[in-house]
Amino acid sequence: MVRSLDGALTAAVNSVTRIPSLSLTIEDHVIHYASYQTPNTADAWNDLCIANDNSIIRVQVTRGGGGFTSNFQYKRITDPSVASQWSTWTTFSGGSGNMFEDAGCAVSNSGGTLRAFAQRGTGGSQLWTWSSTDNGQTWSGPSVVVTPPGGALIKGIGSAGNNDIFFLYDVVGGENIGCSLYTGSWSSLSVWTLPPLAGGAGVAVAWANPTYTVVYSDGFTLASCLYNPASNTWSSSSVIAPATSTAIARYVPRMTFADSLYTLTCIESDSGFLTGSVYSYPRMRQSADLIHWSNGMILHDITCTYGAIAFKLPTPRTGSAGSRYYIAAMPTVYSAPTFQLSNIAQYLDVSSAILSYQRLEQMGKPARLEVLIDNARGTYNALITSGNNYQPIGLNASLVLSEGYKTGTPPGTPDVVKVGVYHLEQIHVVRSPQENHLLLVGLDLTRNLDLISRYQITYLNQTLGYLVSEMCARGGLFSISIPGTTQMSQVISSFVLQAGQTYRHALDELCTTYGLVYFLDQGEMIQFRELASSDPSVWSYQPEVELVSFGSDDQRANHIIVSGKPPTSGVAGALTTAEAYDDANLHLVGVERLLHHVDPKLTSTTQCAQKASFLLLQEQRVQAIYSVTIPLNPALQLFDGITITDGAAPTGSGRSATCRLVHLLAHFDAQHAIDELQLVLEGM
Repeated sequence: MVRSLDGALTAAVNSVTRIPSLSLTIEDHVIHYASYQTPNTADAWNDLCIANDNSIIRVQVTRGGGGFTSNFQYKRITDPSVASQWSTWTTFSGGSGNMFEDAGCAVSNSGGTLRAFAQRGTGGSQLWTWSSTDNGQTWSGPSVVVTPPGGALIKGIGSAGNNDIFFLYDVVGGENIGCSLYTGSWSSLSVWTLPPLAGGAGVAVAWANPTYTVVYSDGFTLASCLYNPASNTWSSSSVIAPATSTAIARYVPRMTFADSLYTLTCIESDSGFLTGSVYSYPRMRQSADLIHWSNGMILHDITCTYGAIAFKLPTPRTGSAGSRYYIAAMPTVYSAPTFQLSNIAQYLDVSSAILSYQRLEQMGKPARLEVLIDNARGTYNALITSGNNYQPIGLNASLVLSEGYKTGTPPGTPDVVKVGVYHLEQIHVVRSPQENHLLLVGLDLTRNLDLISRYQITYLNQTLGYLVSEMCARGGLFSISIPGTTQMSQVISSFVLQAGQTYRHALDELCTTYGLVYFLDQGEMIQFRELASSDPSVWSYQPEVELVSFGSDDQRANHIIVSGKPPTSGVAGALTTAEAYDDANLHLVGVERLLHHVDPKLTSTTQCAQKASFLLLQEQRVQAIYSVTIPLNPALQLFDGITITDGAAPTGSGRSATCRLVHLLAHFDAQHAIDELQLVLEGM
């Protein structure tokens, strides 16, 4: 999947003489949460939303007084930098001393109309709502939305801000989810048709036309379901975090949307009764599609029980807080500034200071960049992060590398294309009487696939495409390109992500089974491909080849036998197998080399035959081995097809080949005038 170059840069790459041009920026996109406000409000069920004028609207149901005589309160924050705005609460009219504290609460913005929800606790059990059309300055209400069947108690309330309300409520045998929609008046209760939950501990909702995604907690499991209001149908969706017996509790899910991602916060808590470990803190998970969720990140230094909400406020109503991310719990609020190119603590251009670098890309591992920066006179000393003094040169900051050449006549105009984004994992300050350098080492985002899964998750009857997307999302990779081939819709009856296993291990198991390869492109999108001998050659090399090697290796299989899961019925001892043969190689070498592969995920002879074909093609590809050194070419990526033609005798070998790129090392060294690509290739 060759990178696109403009005409001038293509001509420069093909030119006999060329002048390299490089760009390297260091960008700190890490959200460095830190304590921002400490209202020290007593912990309670709470929620928030953003009004149309960018003020923050918070609501809470206070605790104490027997549970049914609480207050429902709100606050409007126009300037987040003012501490007093986070600590002053106003009780809703009609919501004093009569609310149920454990029903939870919700507030949402439905096209400019703010609605706040809580359950009445004394004198009735109605779900009440208050509304505001002036961005939360004044409120009217309460009015009745619905009364839960039989006067049931509510166990969590959530709204997507689409004139809706969803809630968990008690039924015989557990908890149900119900909803009501507003179209001039509130609709009658729509009750889900799935089995009752064992418990109820909060609900969060997102609207993605034409369905709602409802994330709910039974106290230990986080799962989701879908509701289609047009057809009034409910269906189960994904399990986000499975239960781990009763050791770890998960409750009060809250969901927001920013930067093209949904962020789901929930409280994870352990009483220590089974494990001996005691904690209660928020975990943030993210998703691009509301189906596949990351394992997320904890905020251990925020201790709370009744919920925290993560959100982004690009522009506050008033004040100088600027664009920021927030995590708001009742006792404390954490925050961090968003990334800005104009912020010298977040962005640094070091293009002119590059002394040398090596960029390595290979199969099954994160791409690696090692770059040496001139730090004469300690130019960059003060721009290295130290403690919580965050500067652009910090761990996990992004190294954004672009390569190219100068174009024009004479060449003088830099023309570069981005080739990769690498996240800093090592920062070395190297100084001696003769030198003062920074050595920076970064890996691309697929390094997250080497994180381990804490819990075991079992997937039943999911497609290959679903499982590939799931493993990527668990590691925090949400931008994915999957081929639209038939095998991506093949159903795998059972797949287990084991506790303590890396996401890469699980992903590679899937890719090996179905003949997929993957790499991360320059836009940090993970690209999956099915390799085929018919793939096109994207670049040809002839006289510009500096060094070339044509080789072959016969130590490979020419007879493949694949065995899958034995059939559950039929003749006793029956097997599910398929075979593939390389007759040309058998005739060439006169030796049968057998490869027997067993994979219980394969449940039919068709799947086994497909796997045998994939394995045979791979054996044929690795028979041919090529290496070539060429001038740097920013267009080339892993698995691109390349045609190499060597010169005729007596100066050359007279050989040519169309082959596939599987290993790439880009090397630039200004002092030694090195600007080259060392490629390792295999057969197509």
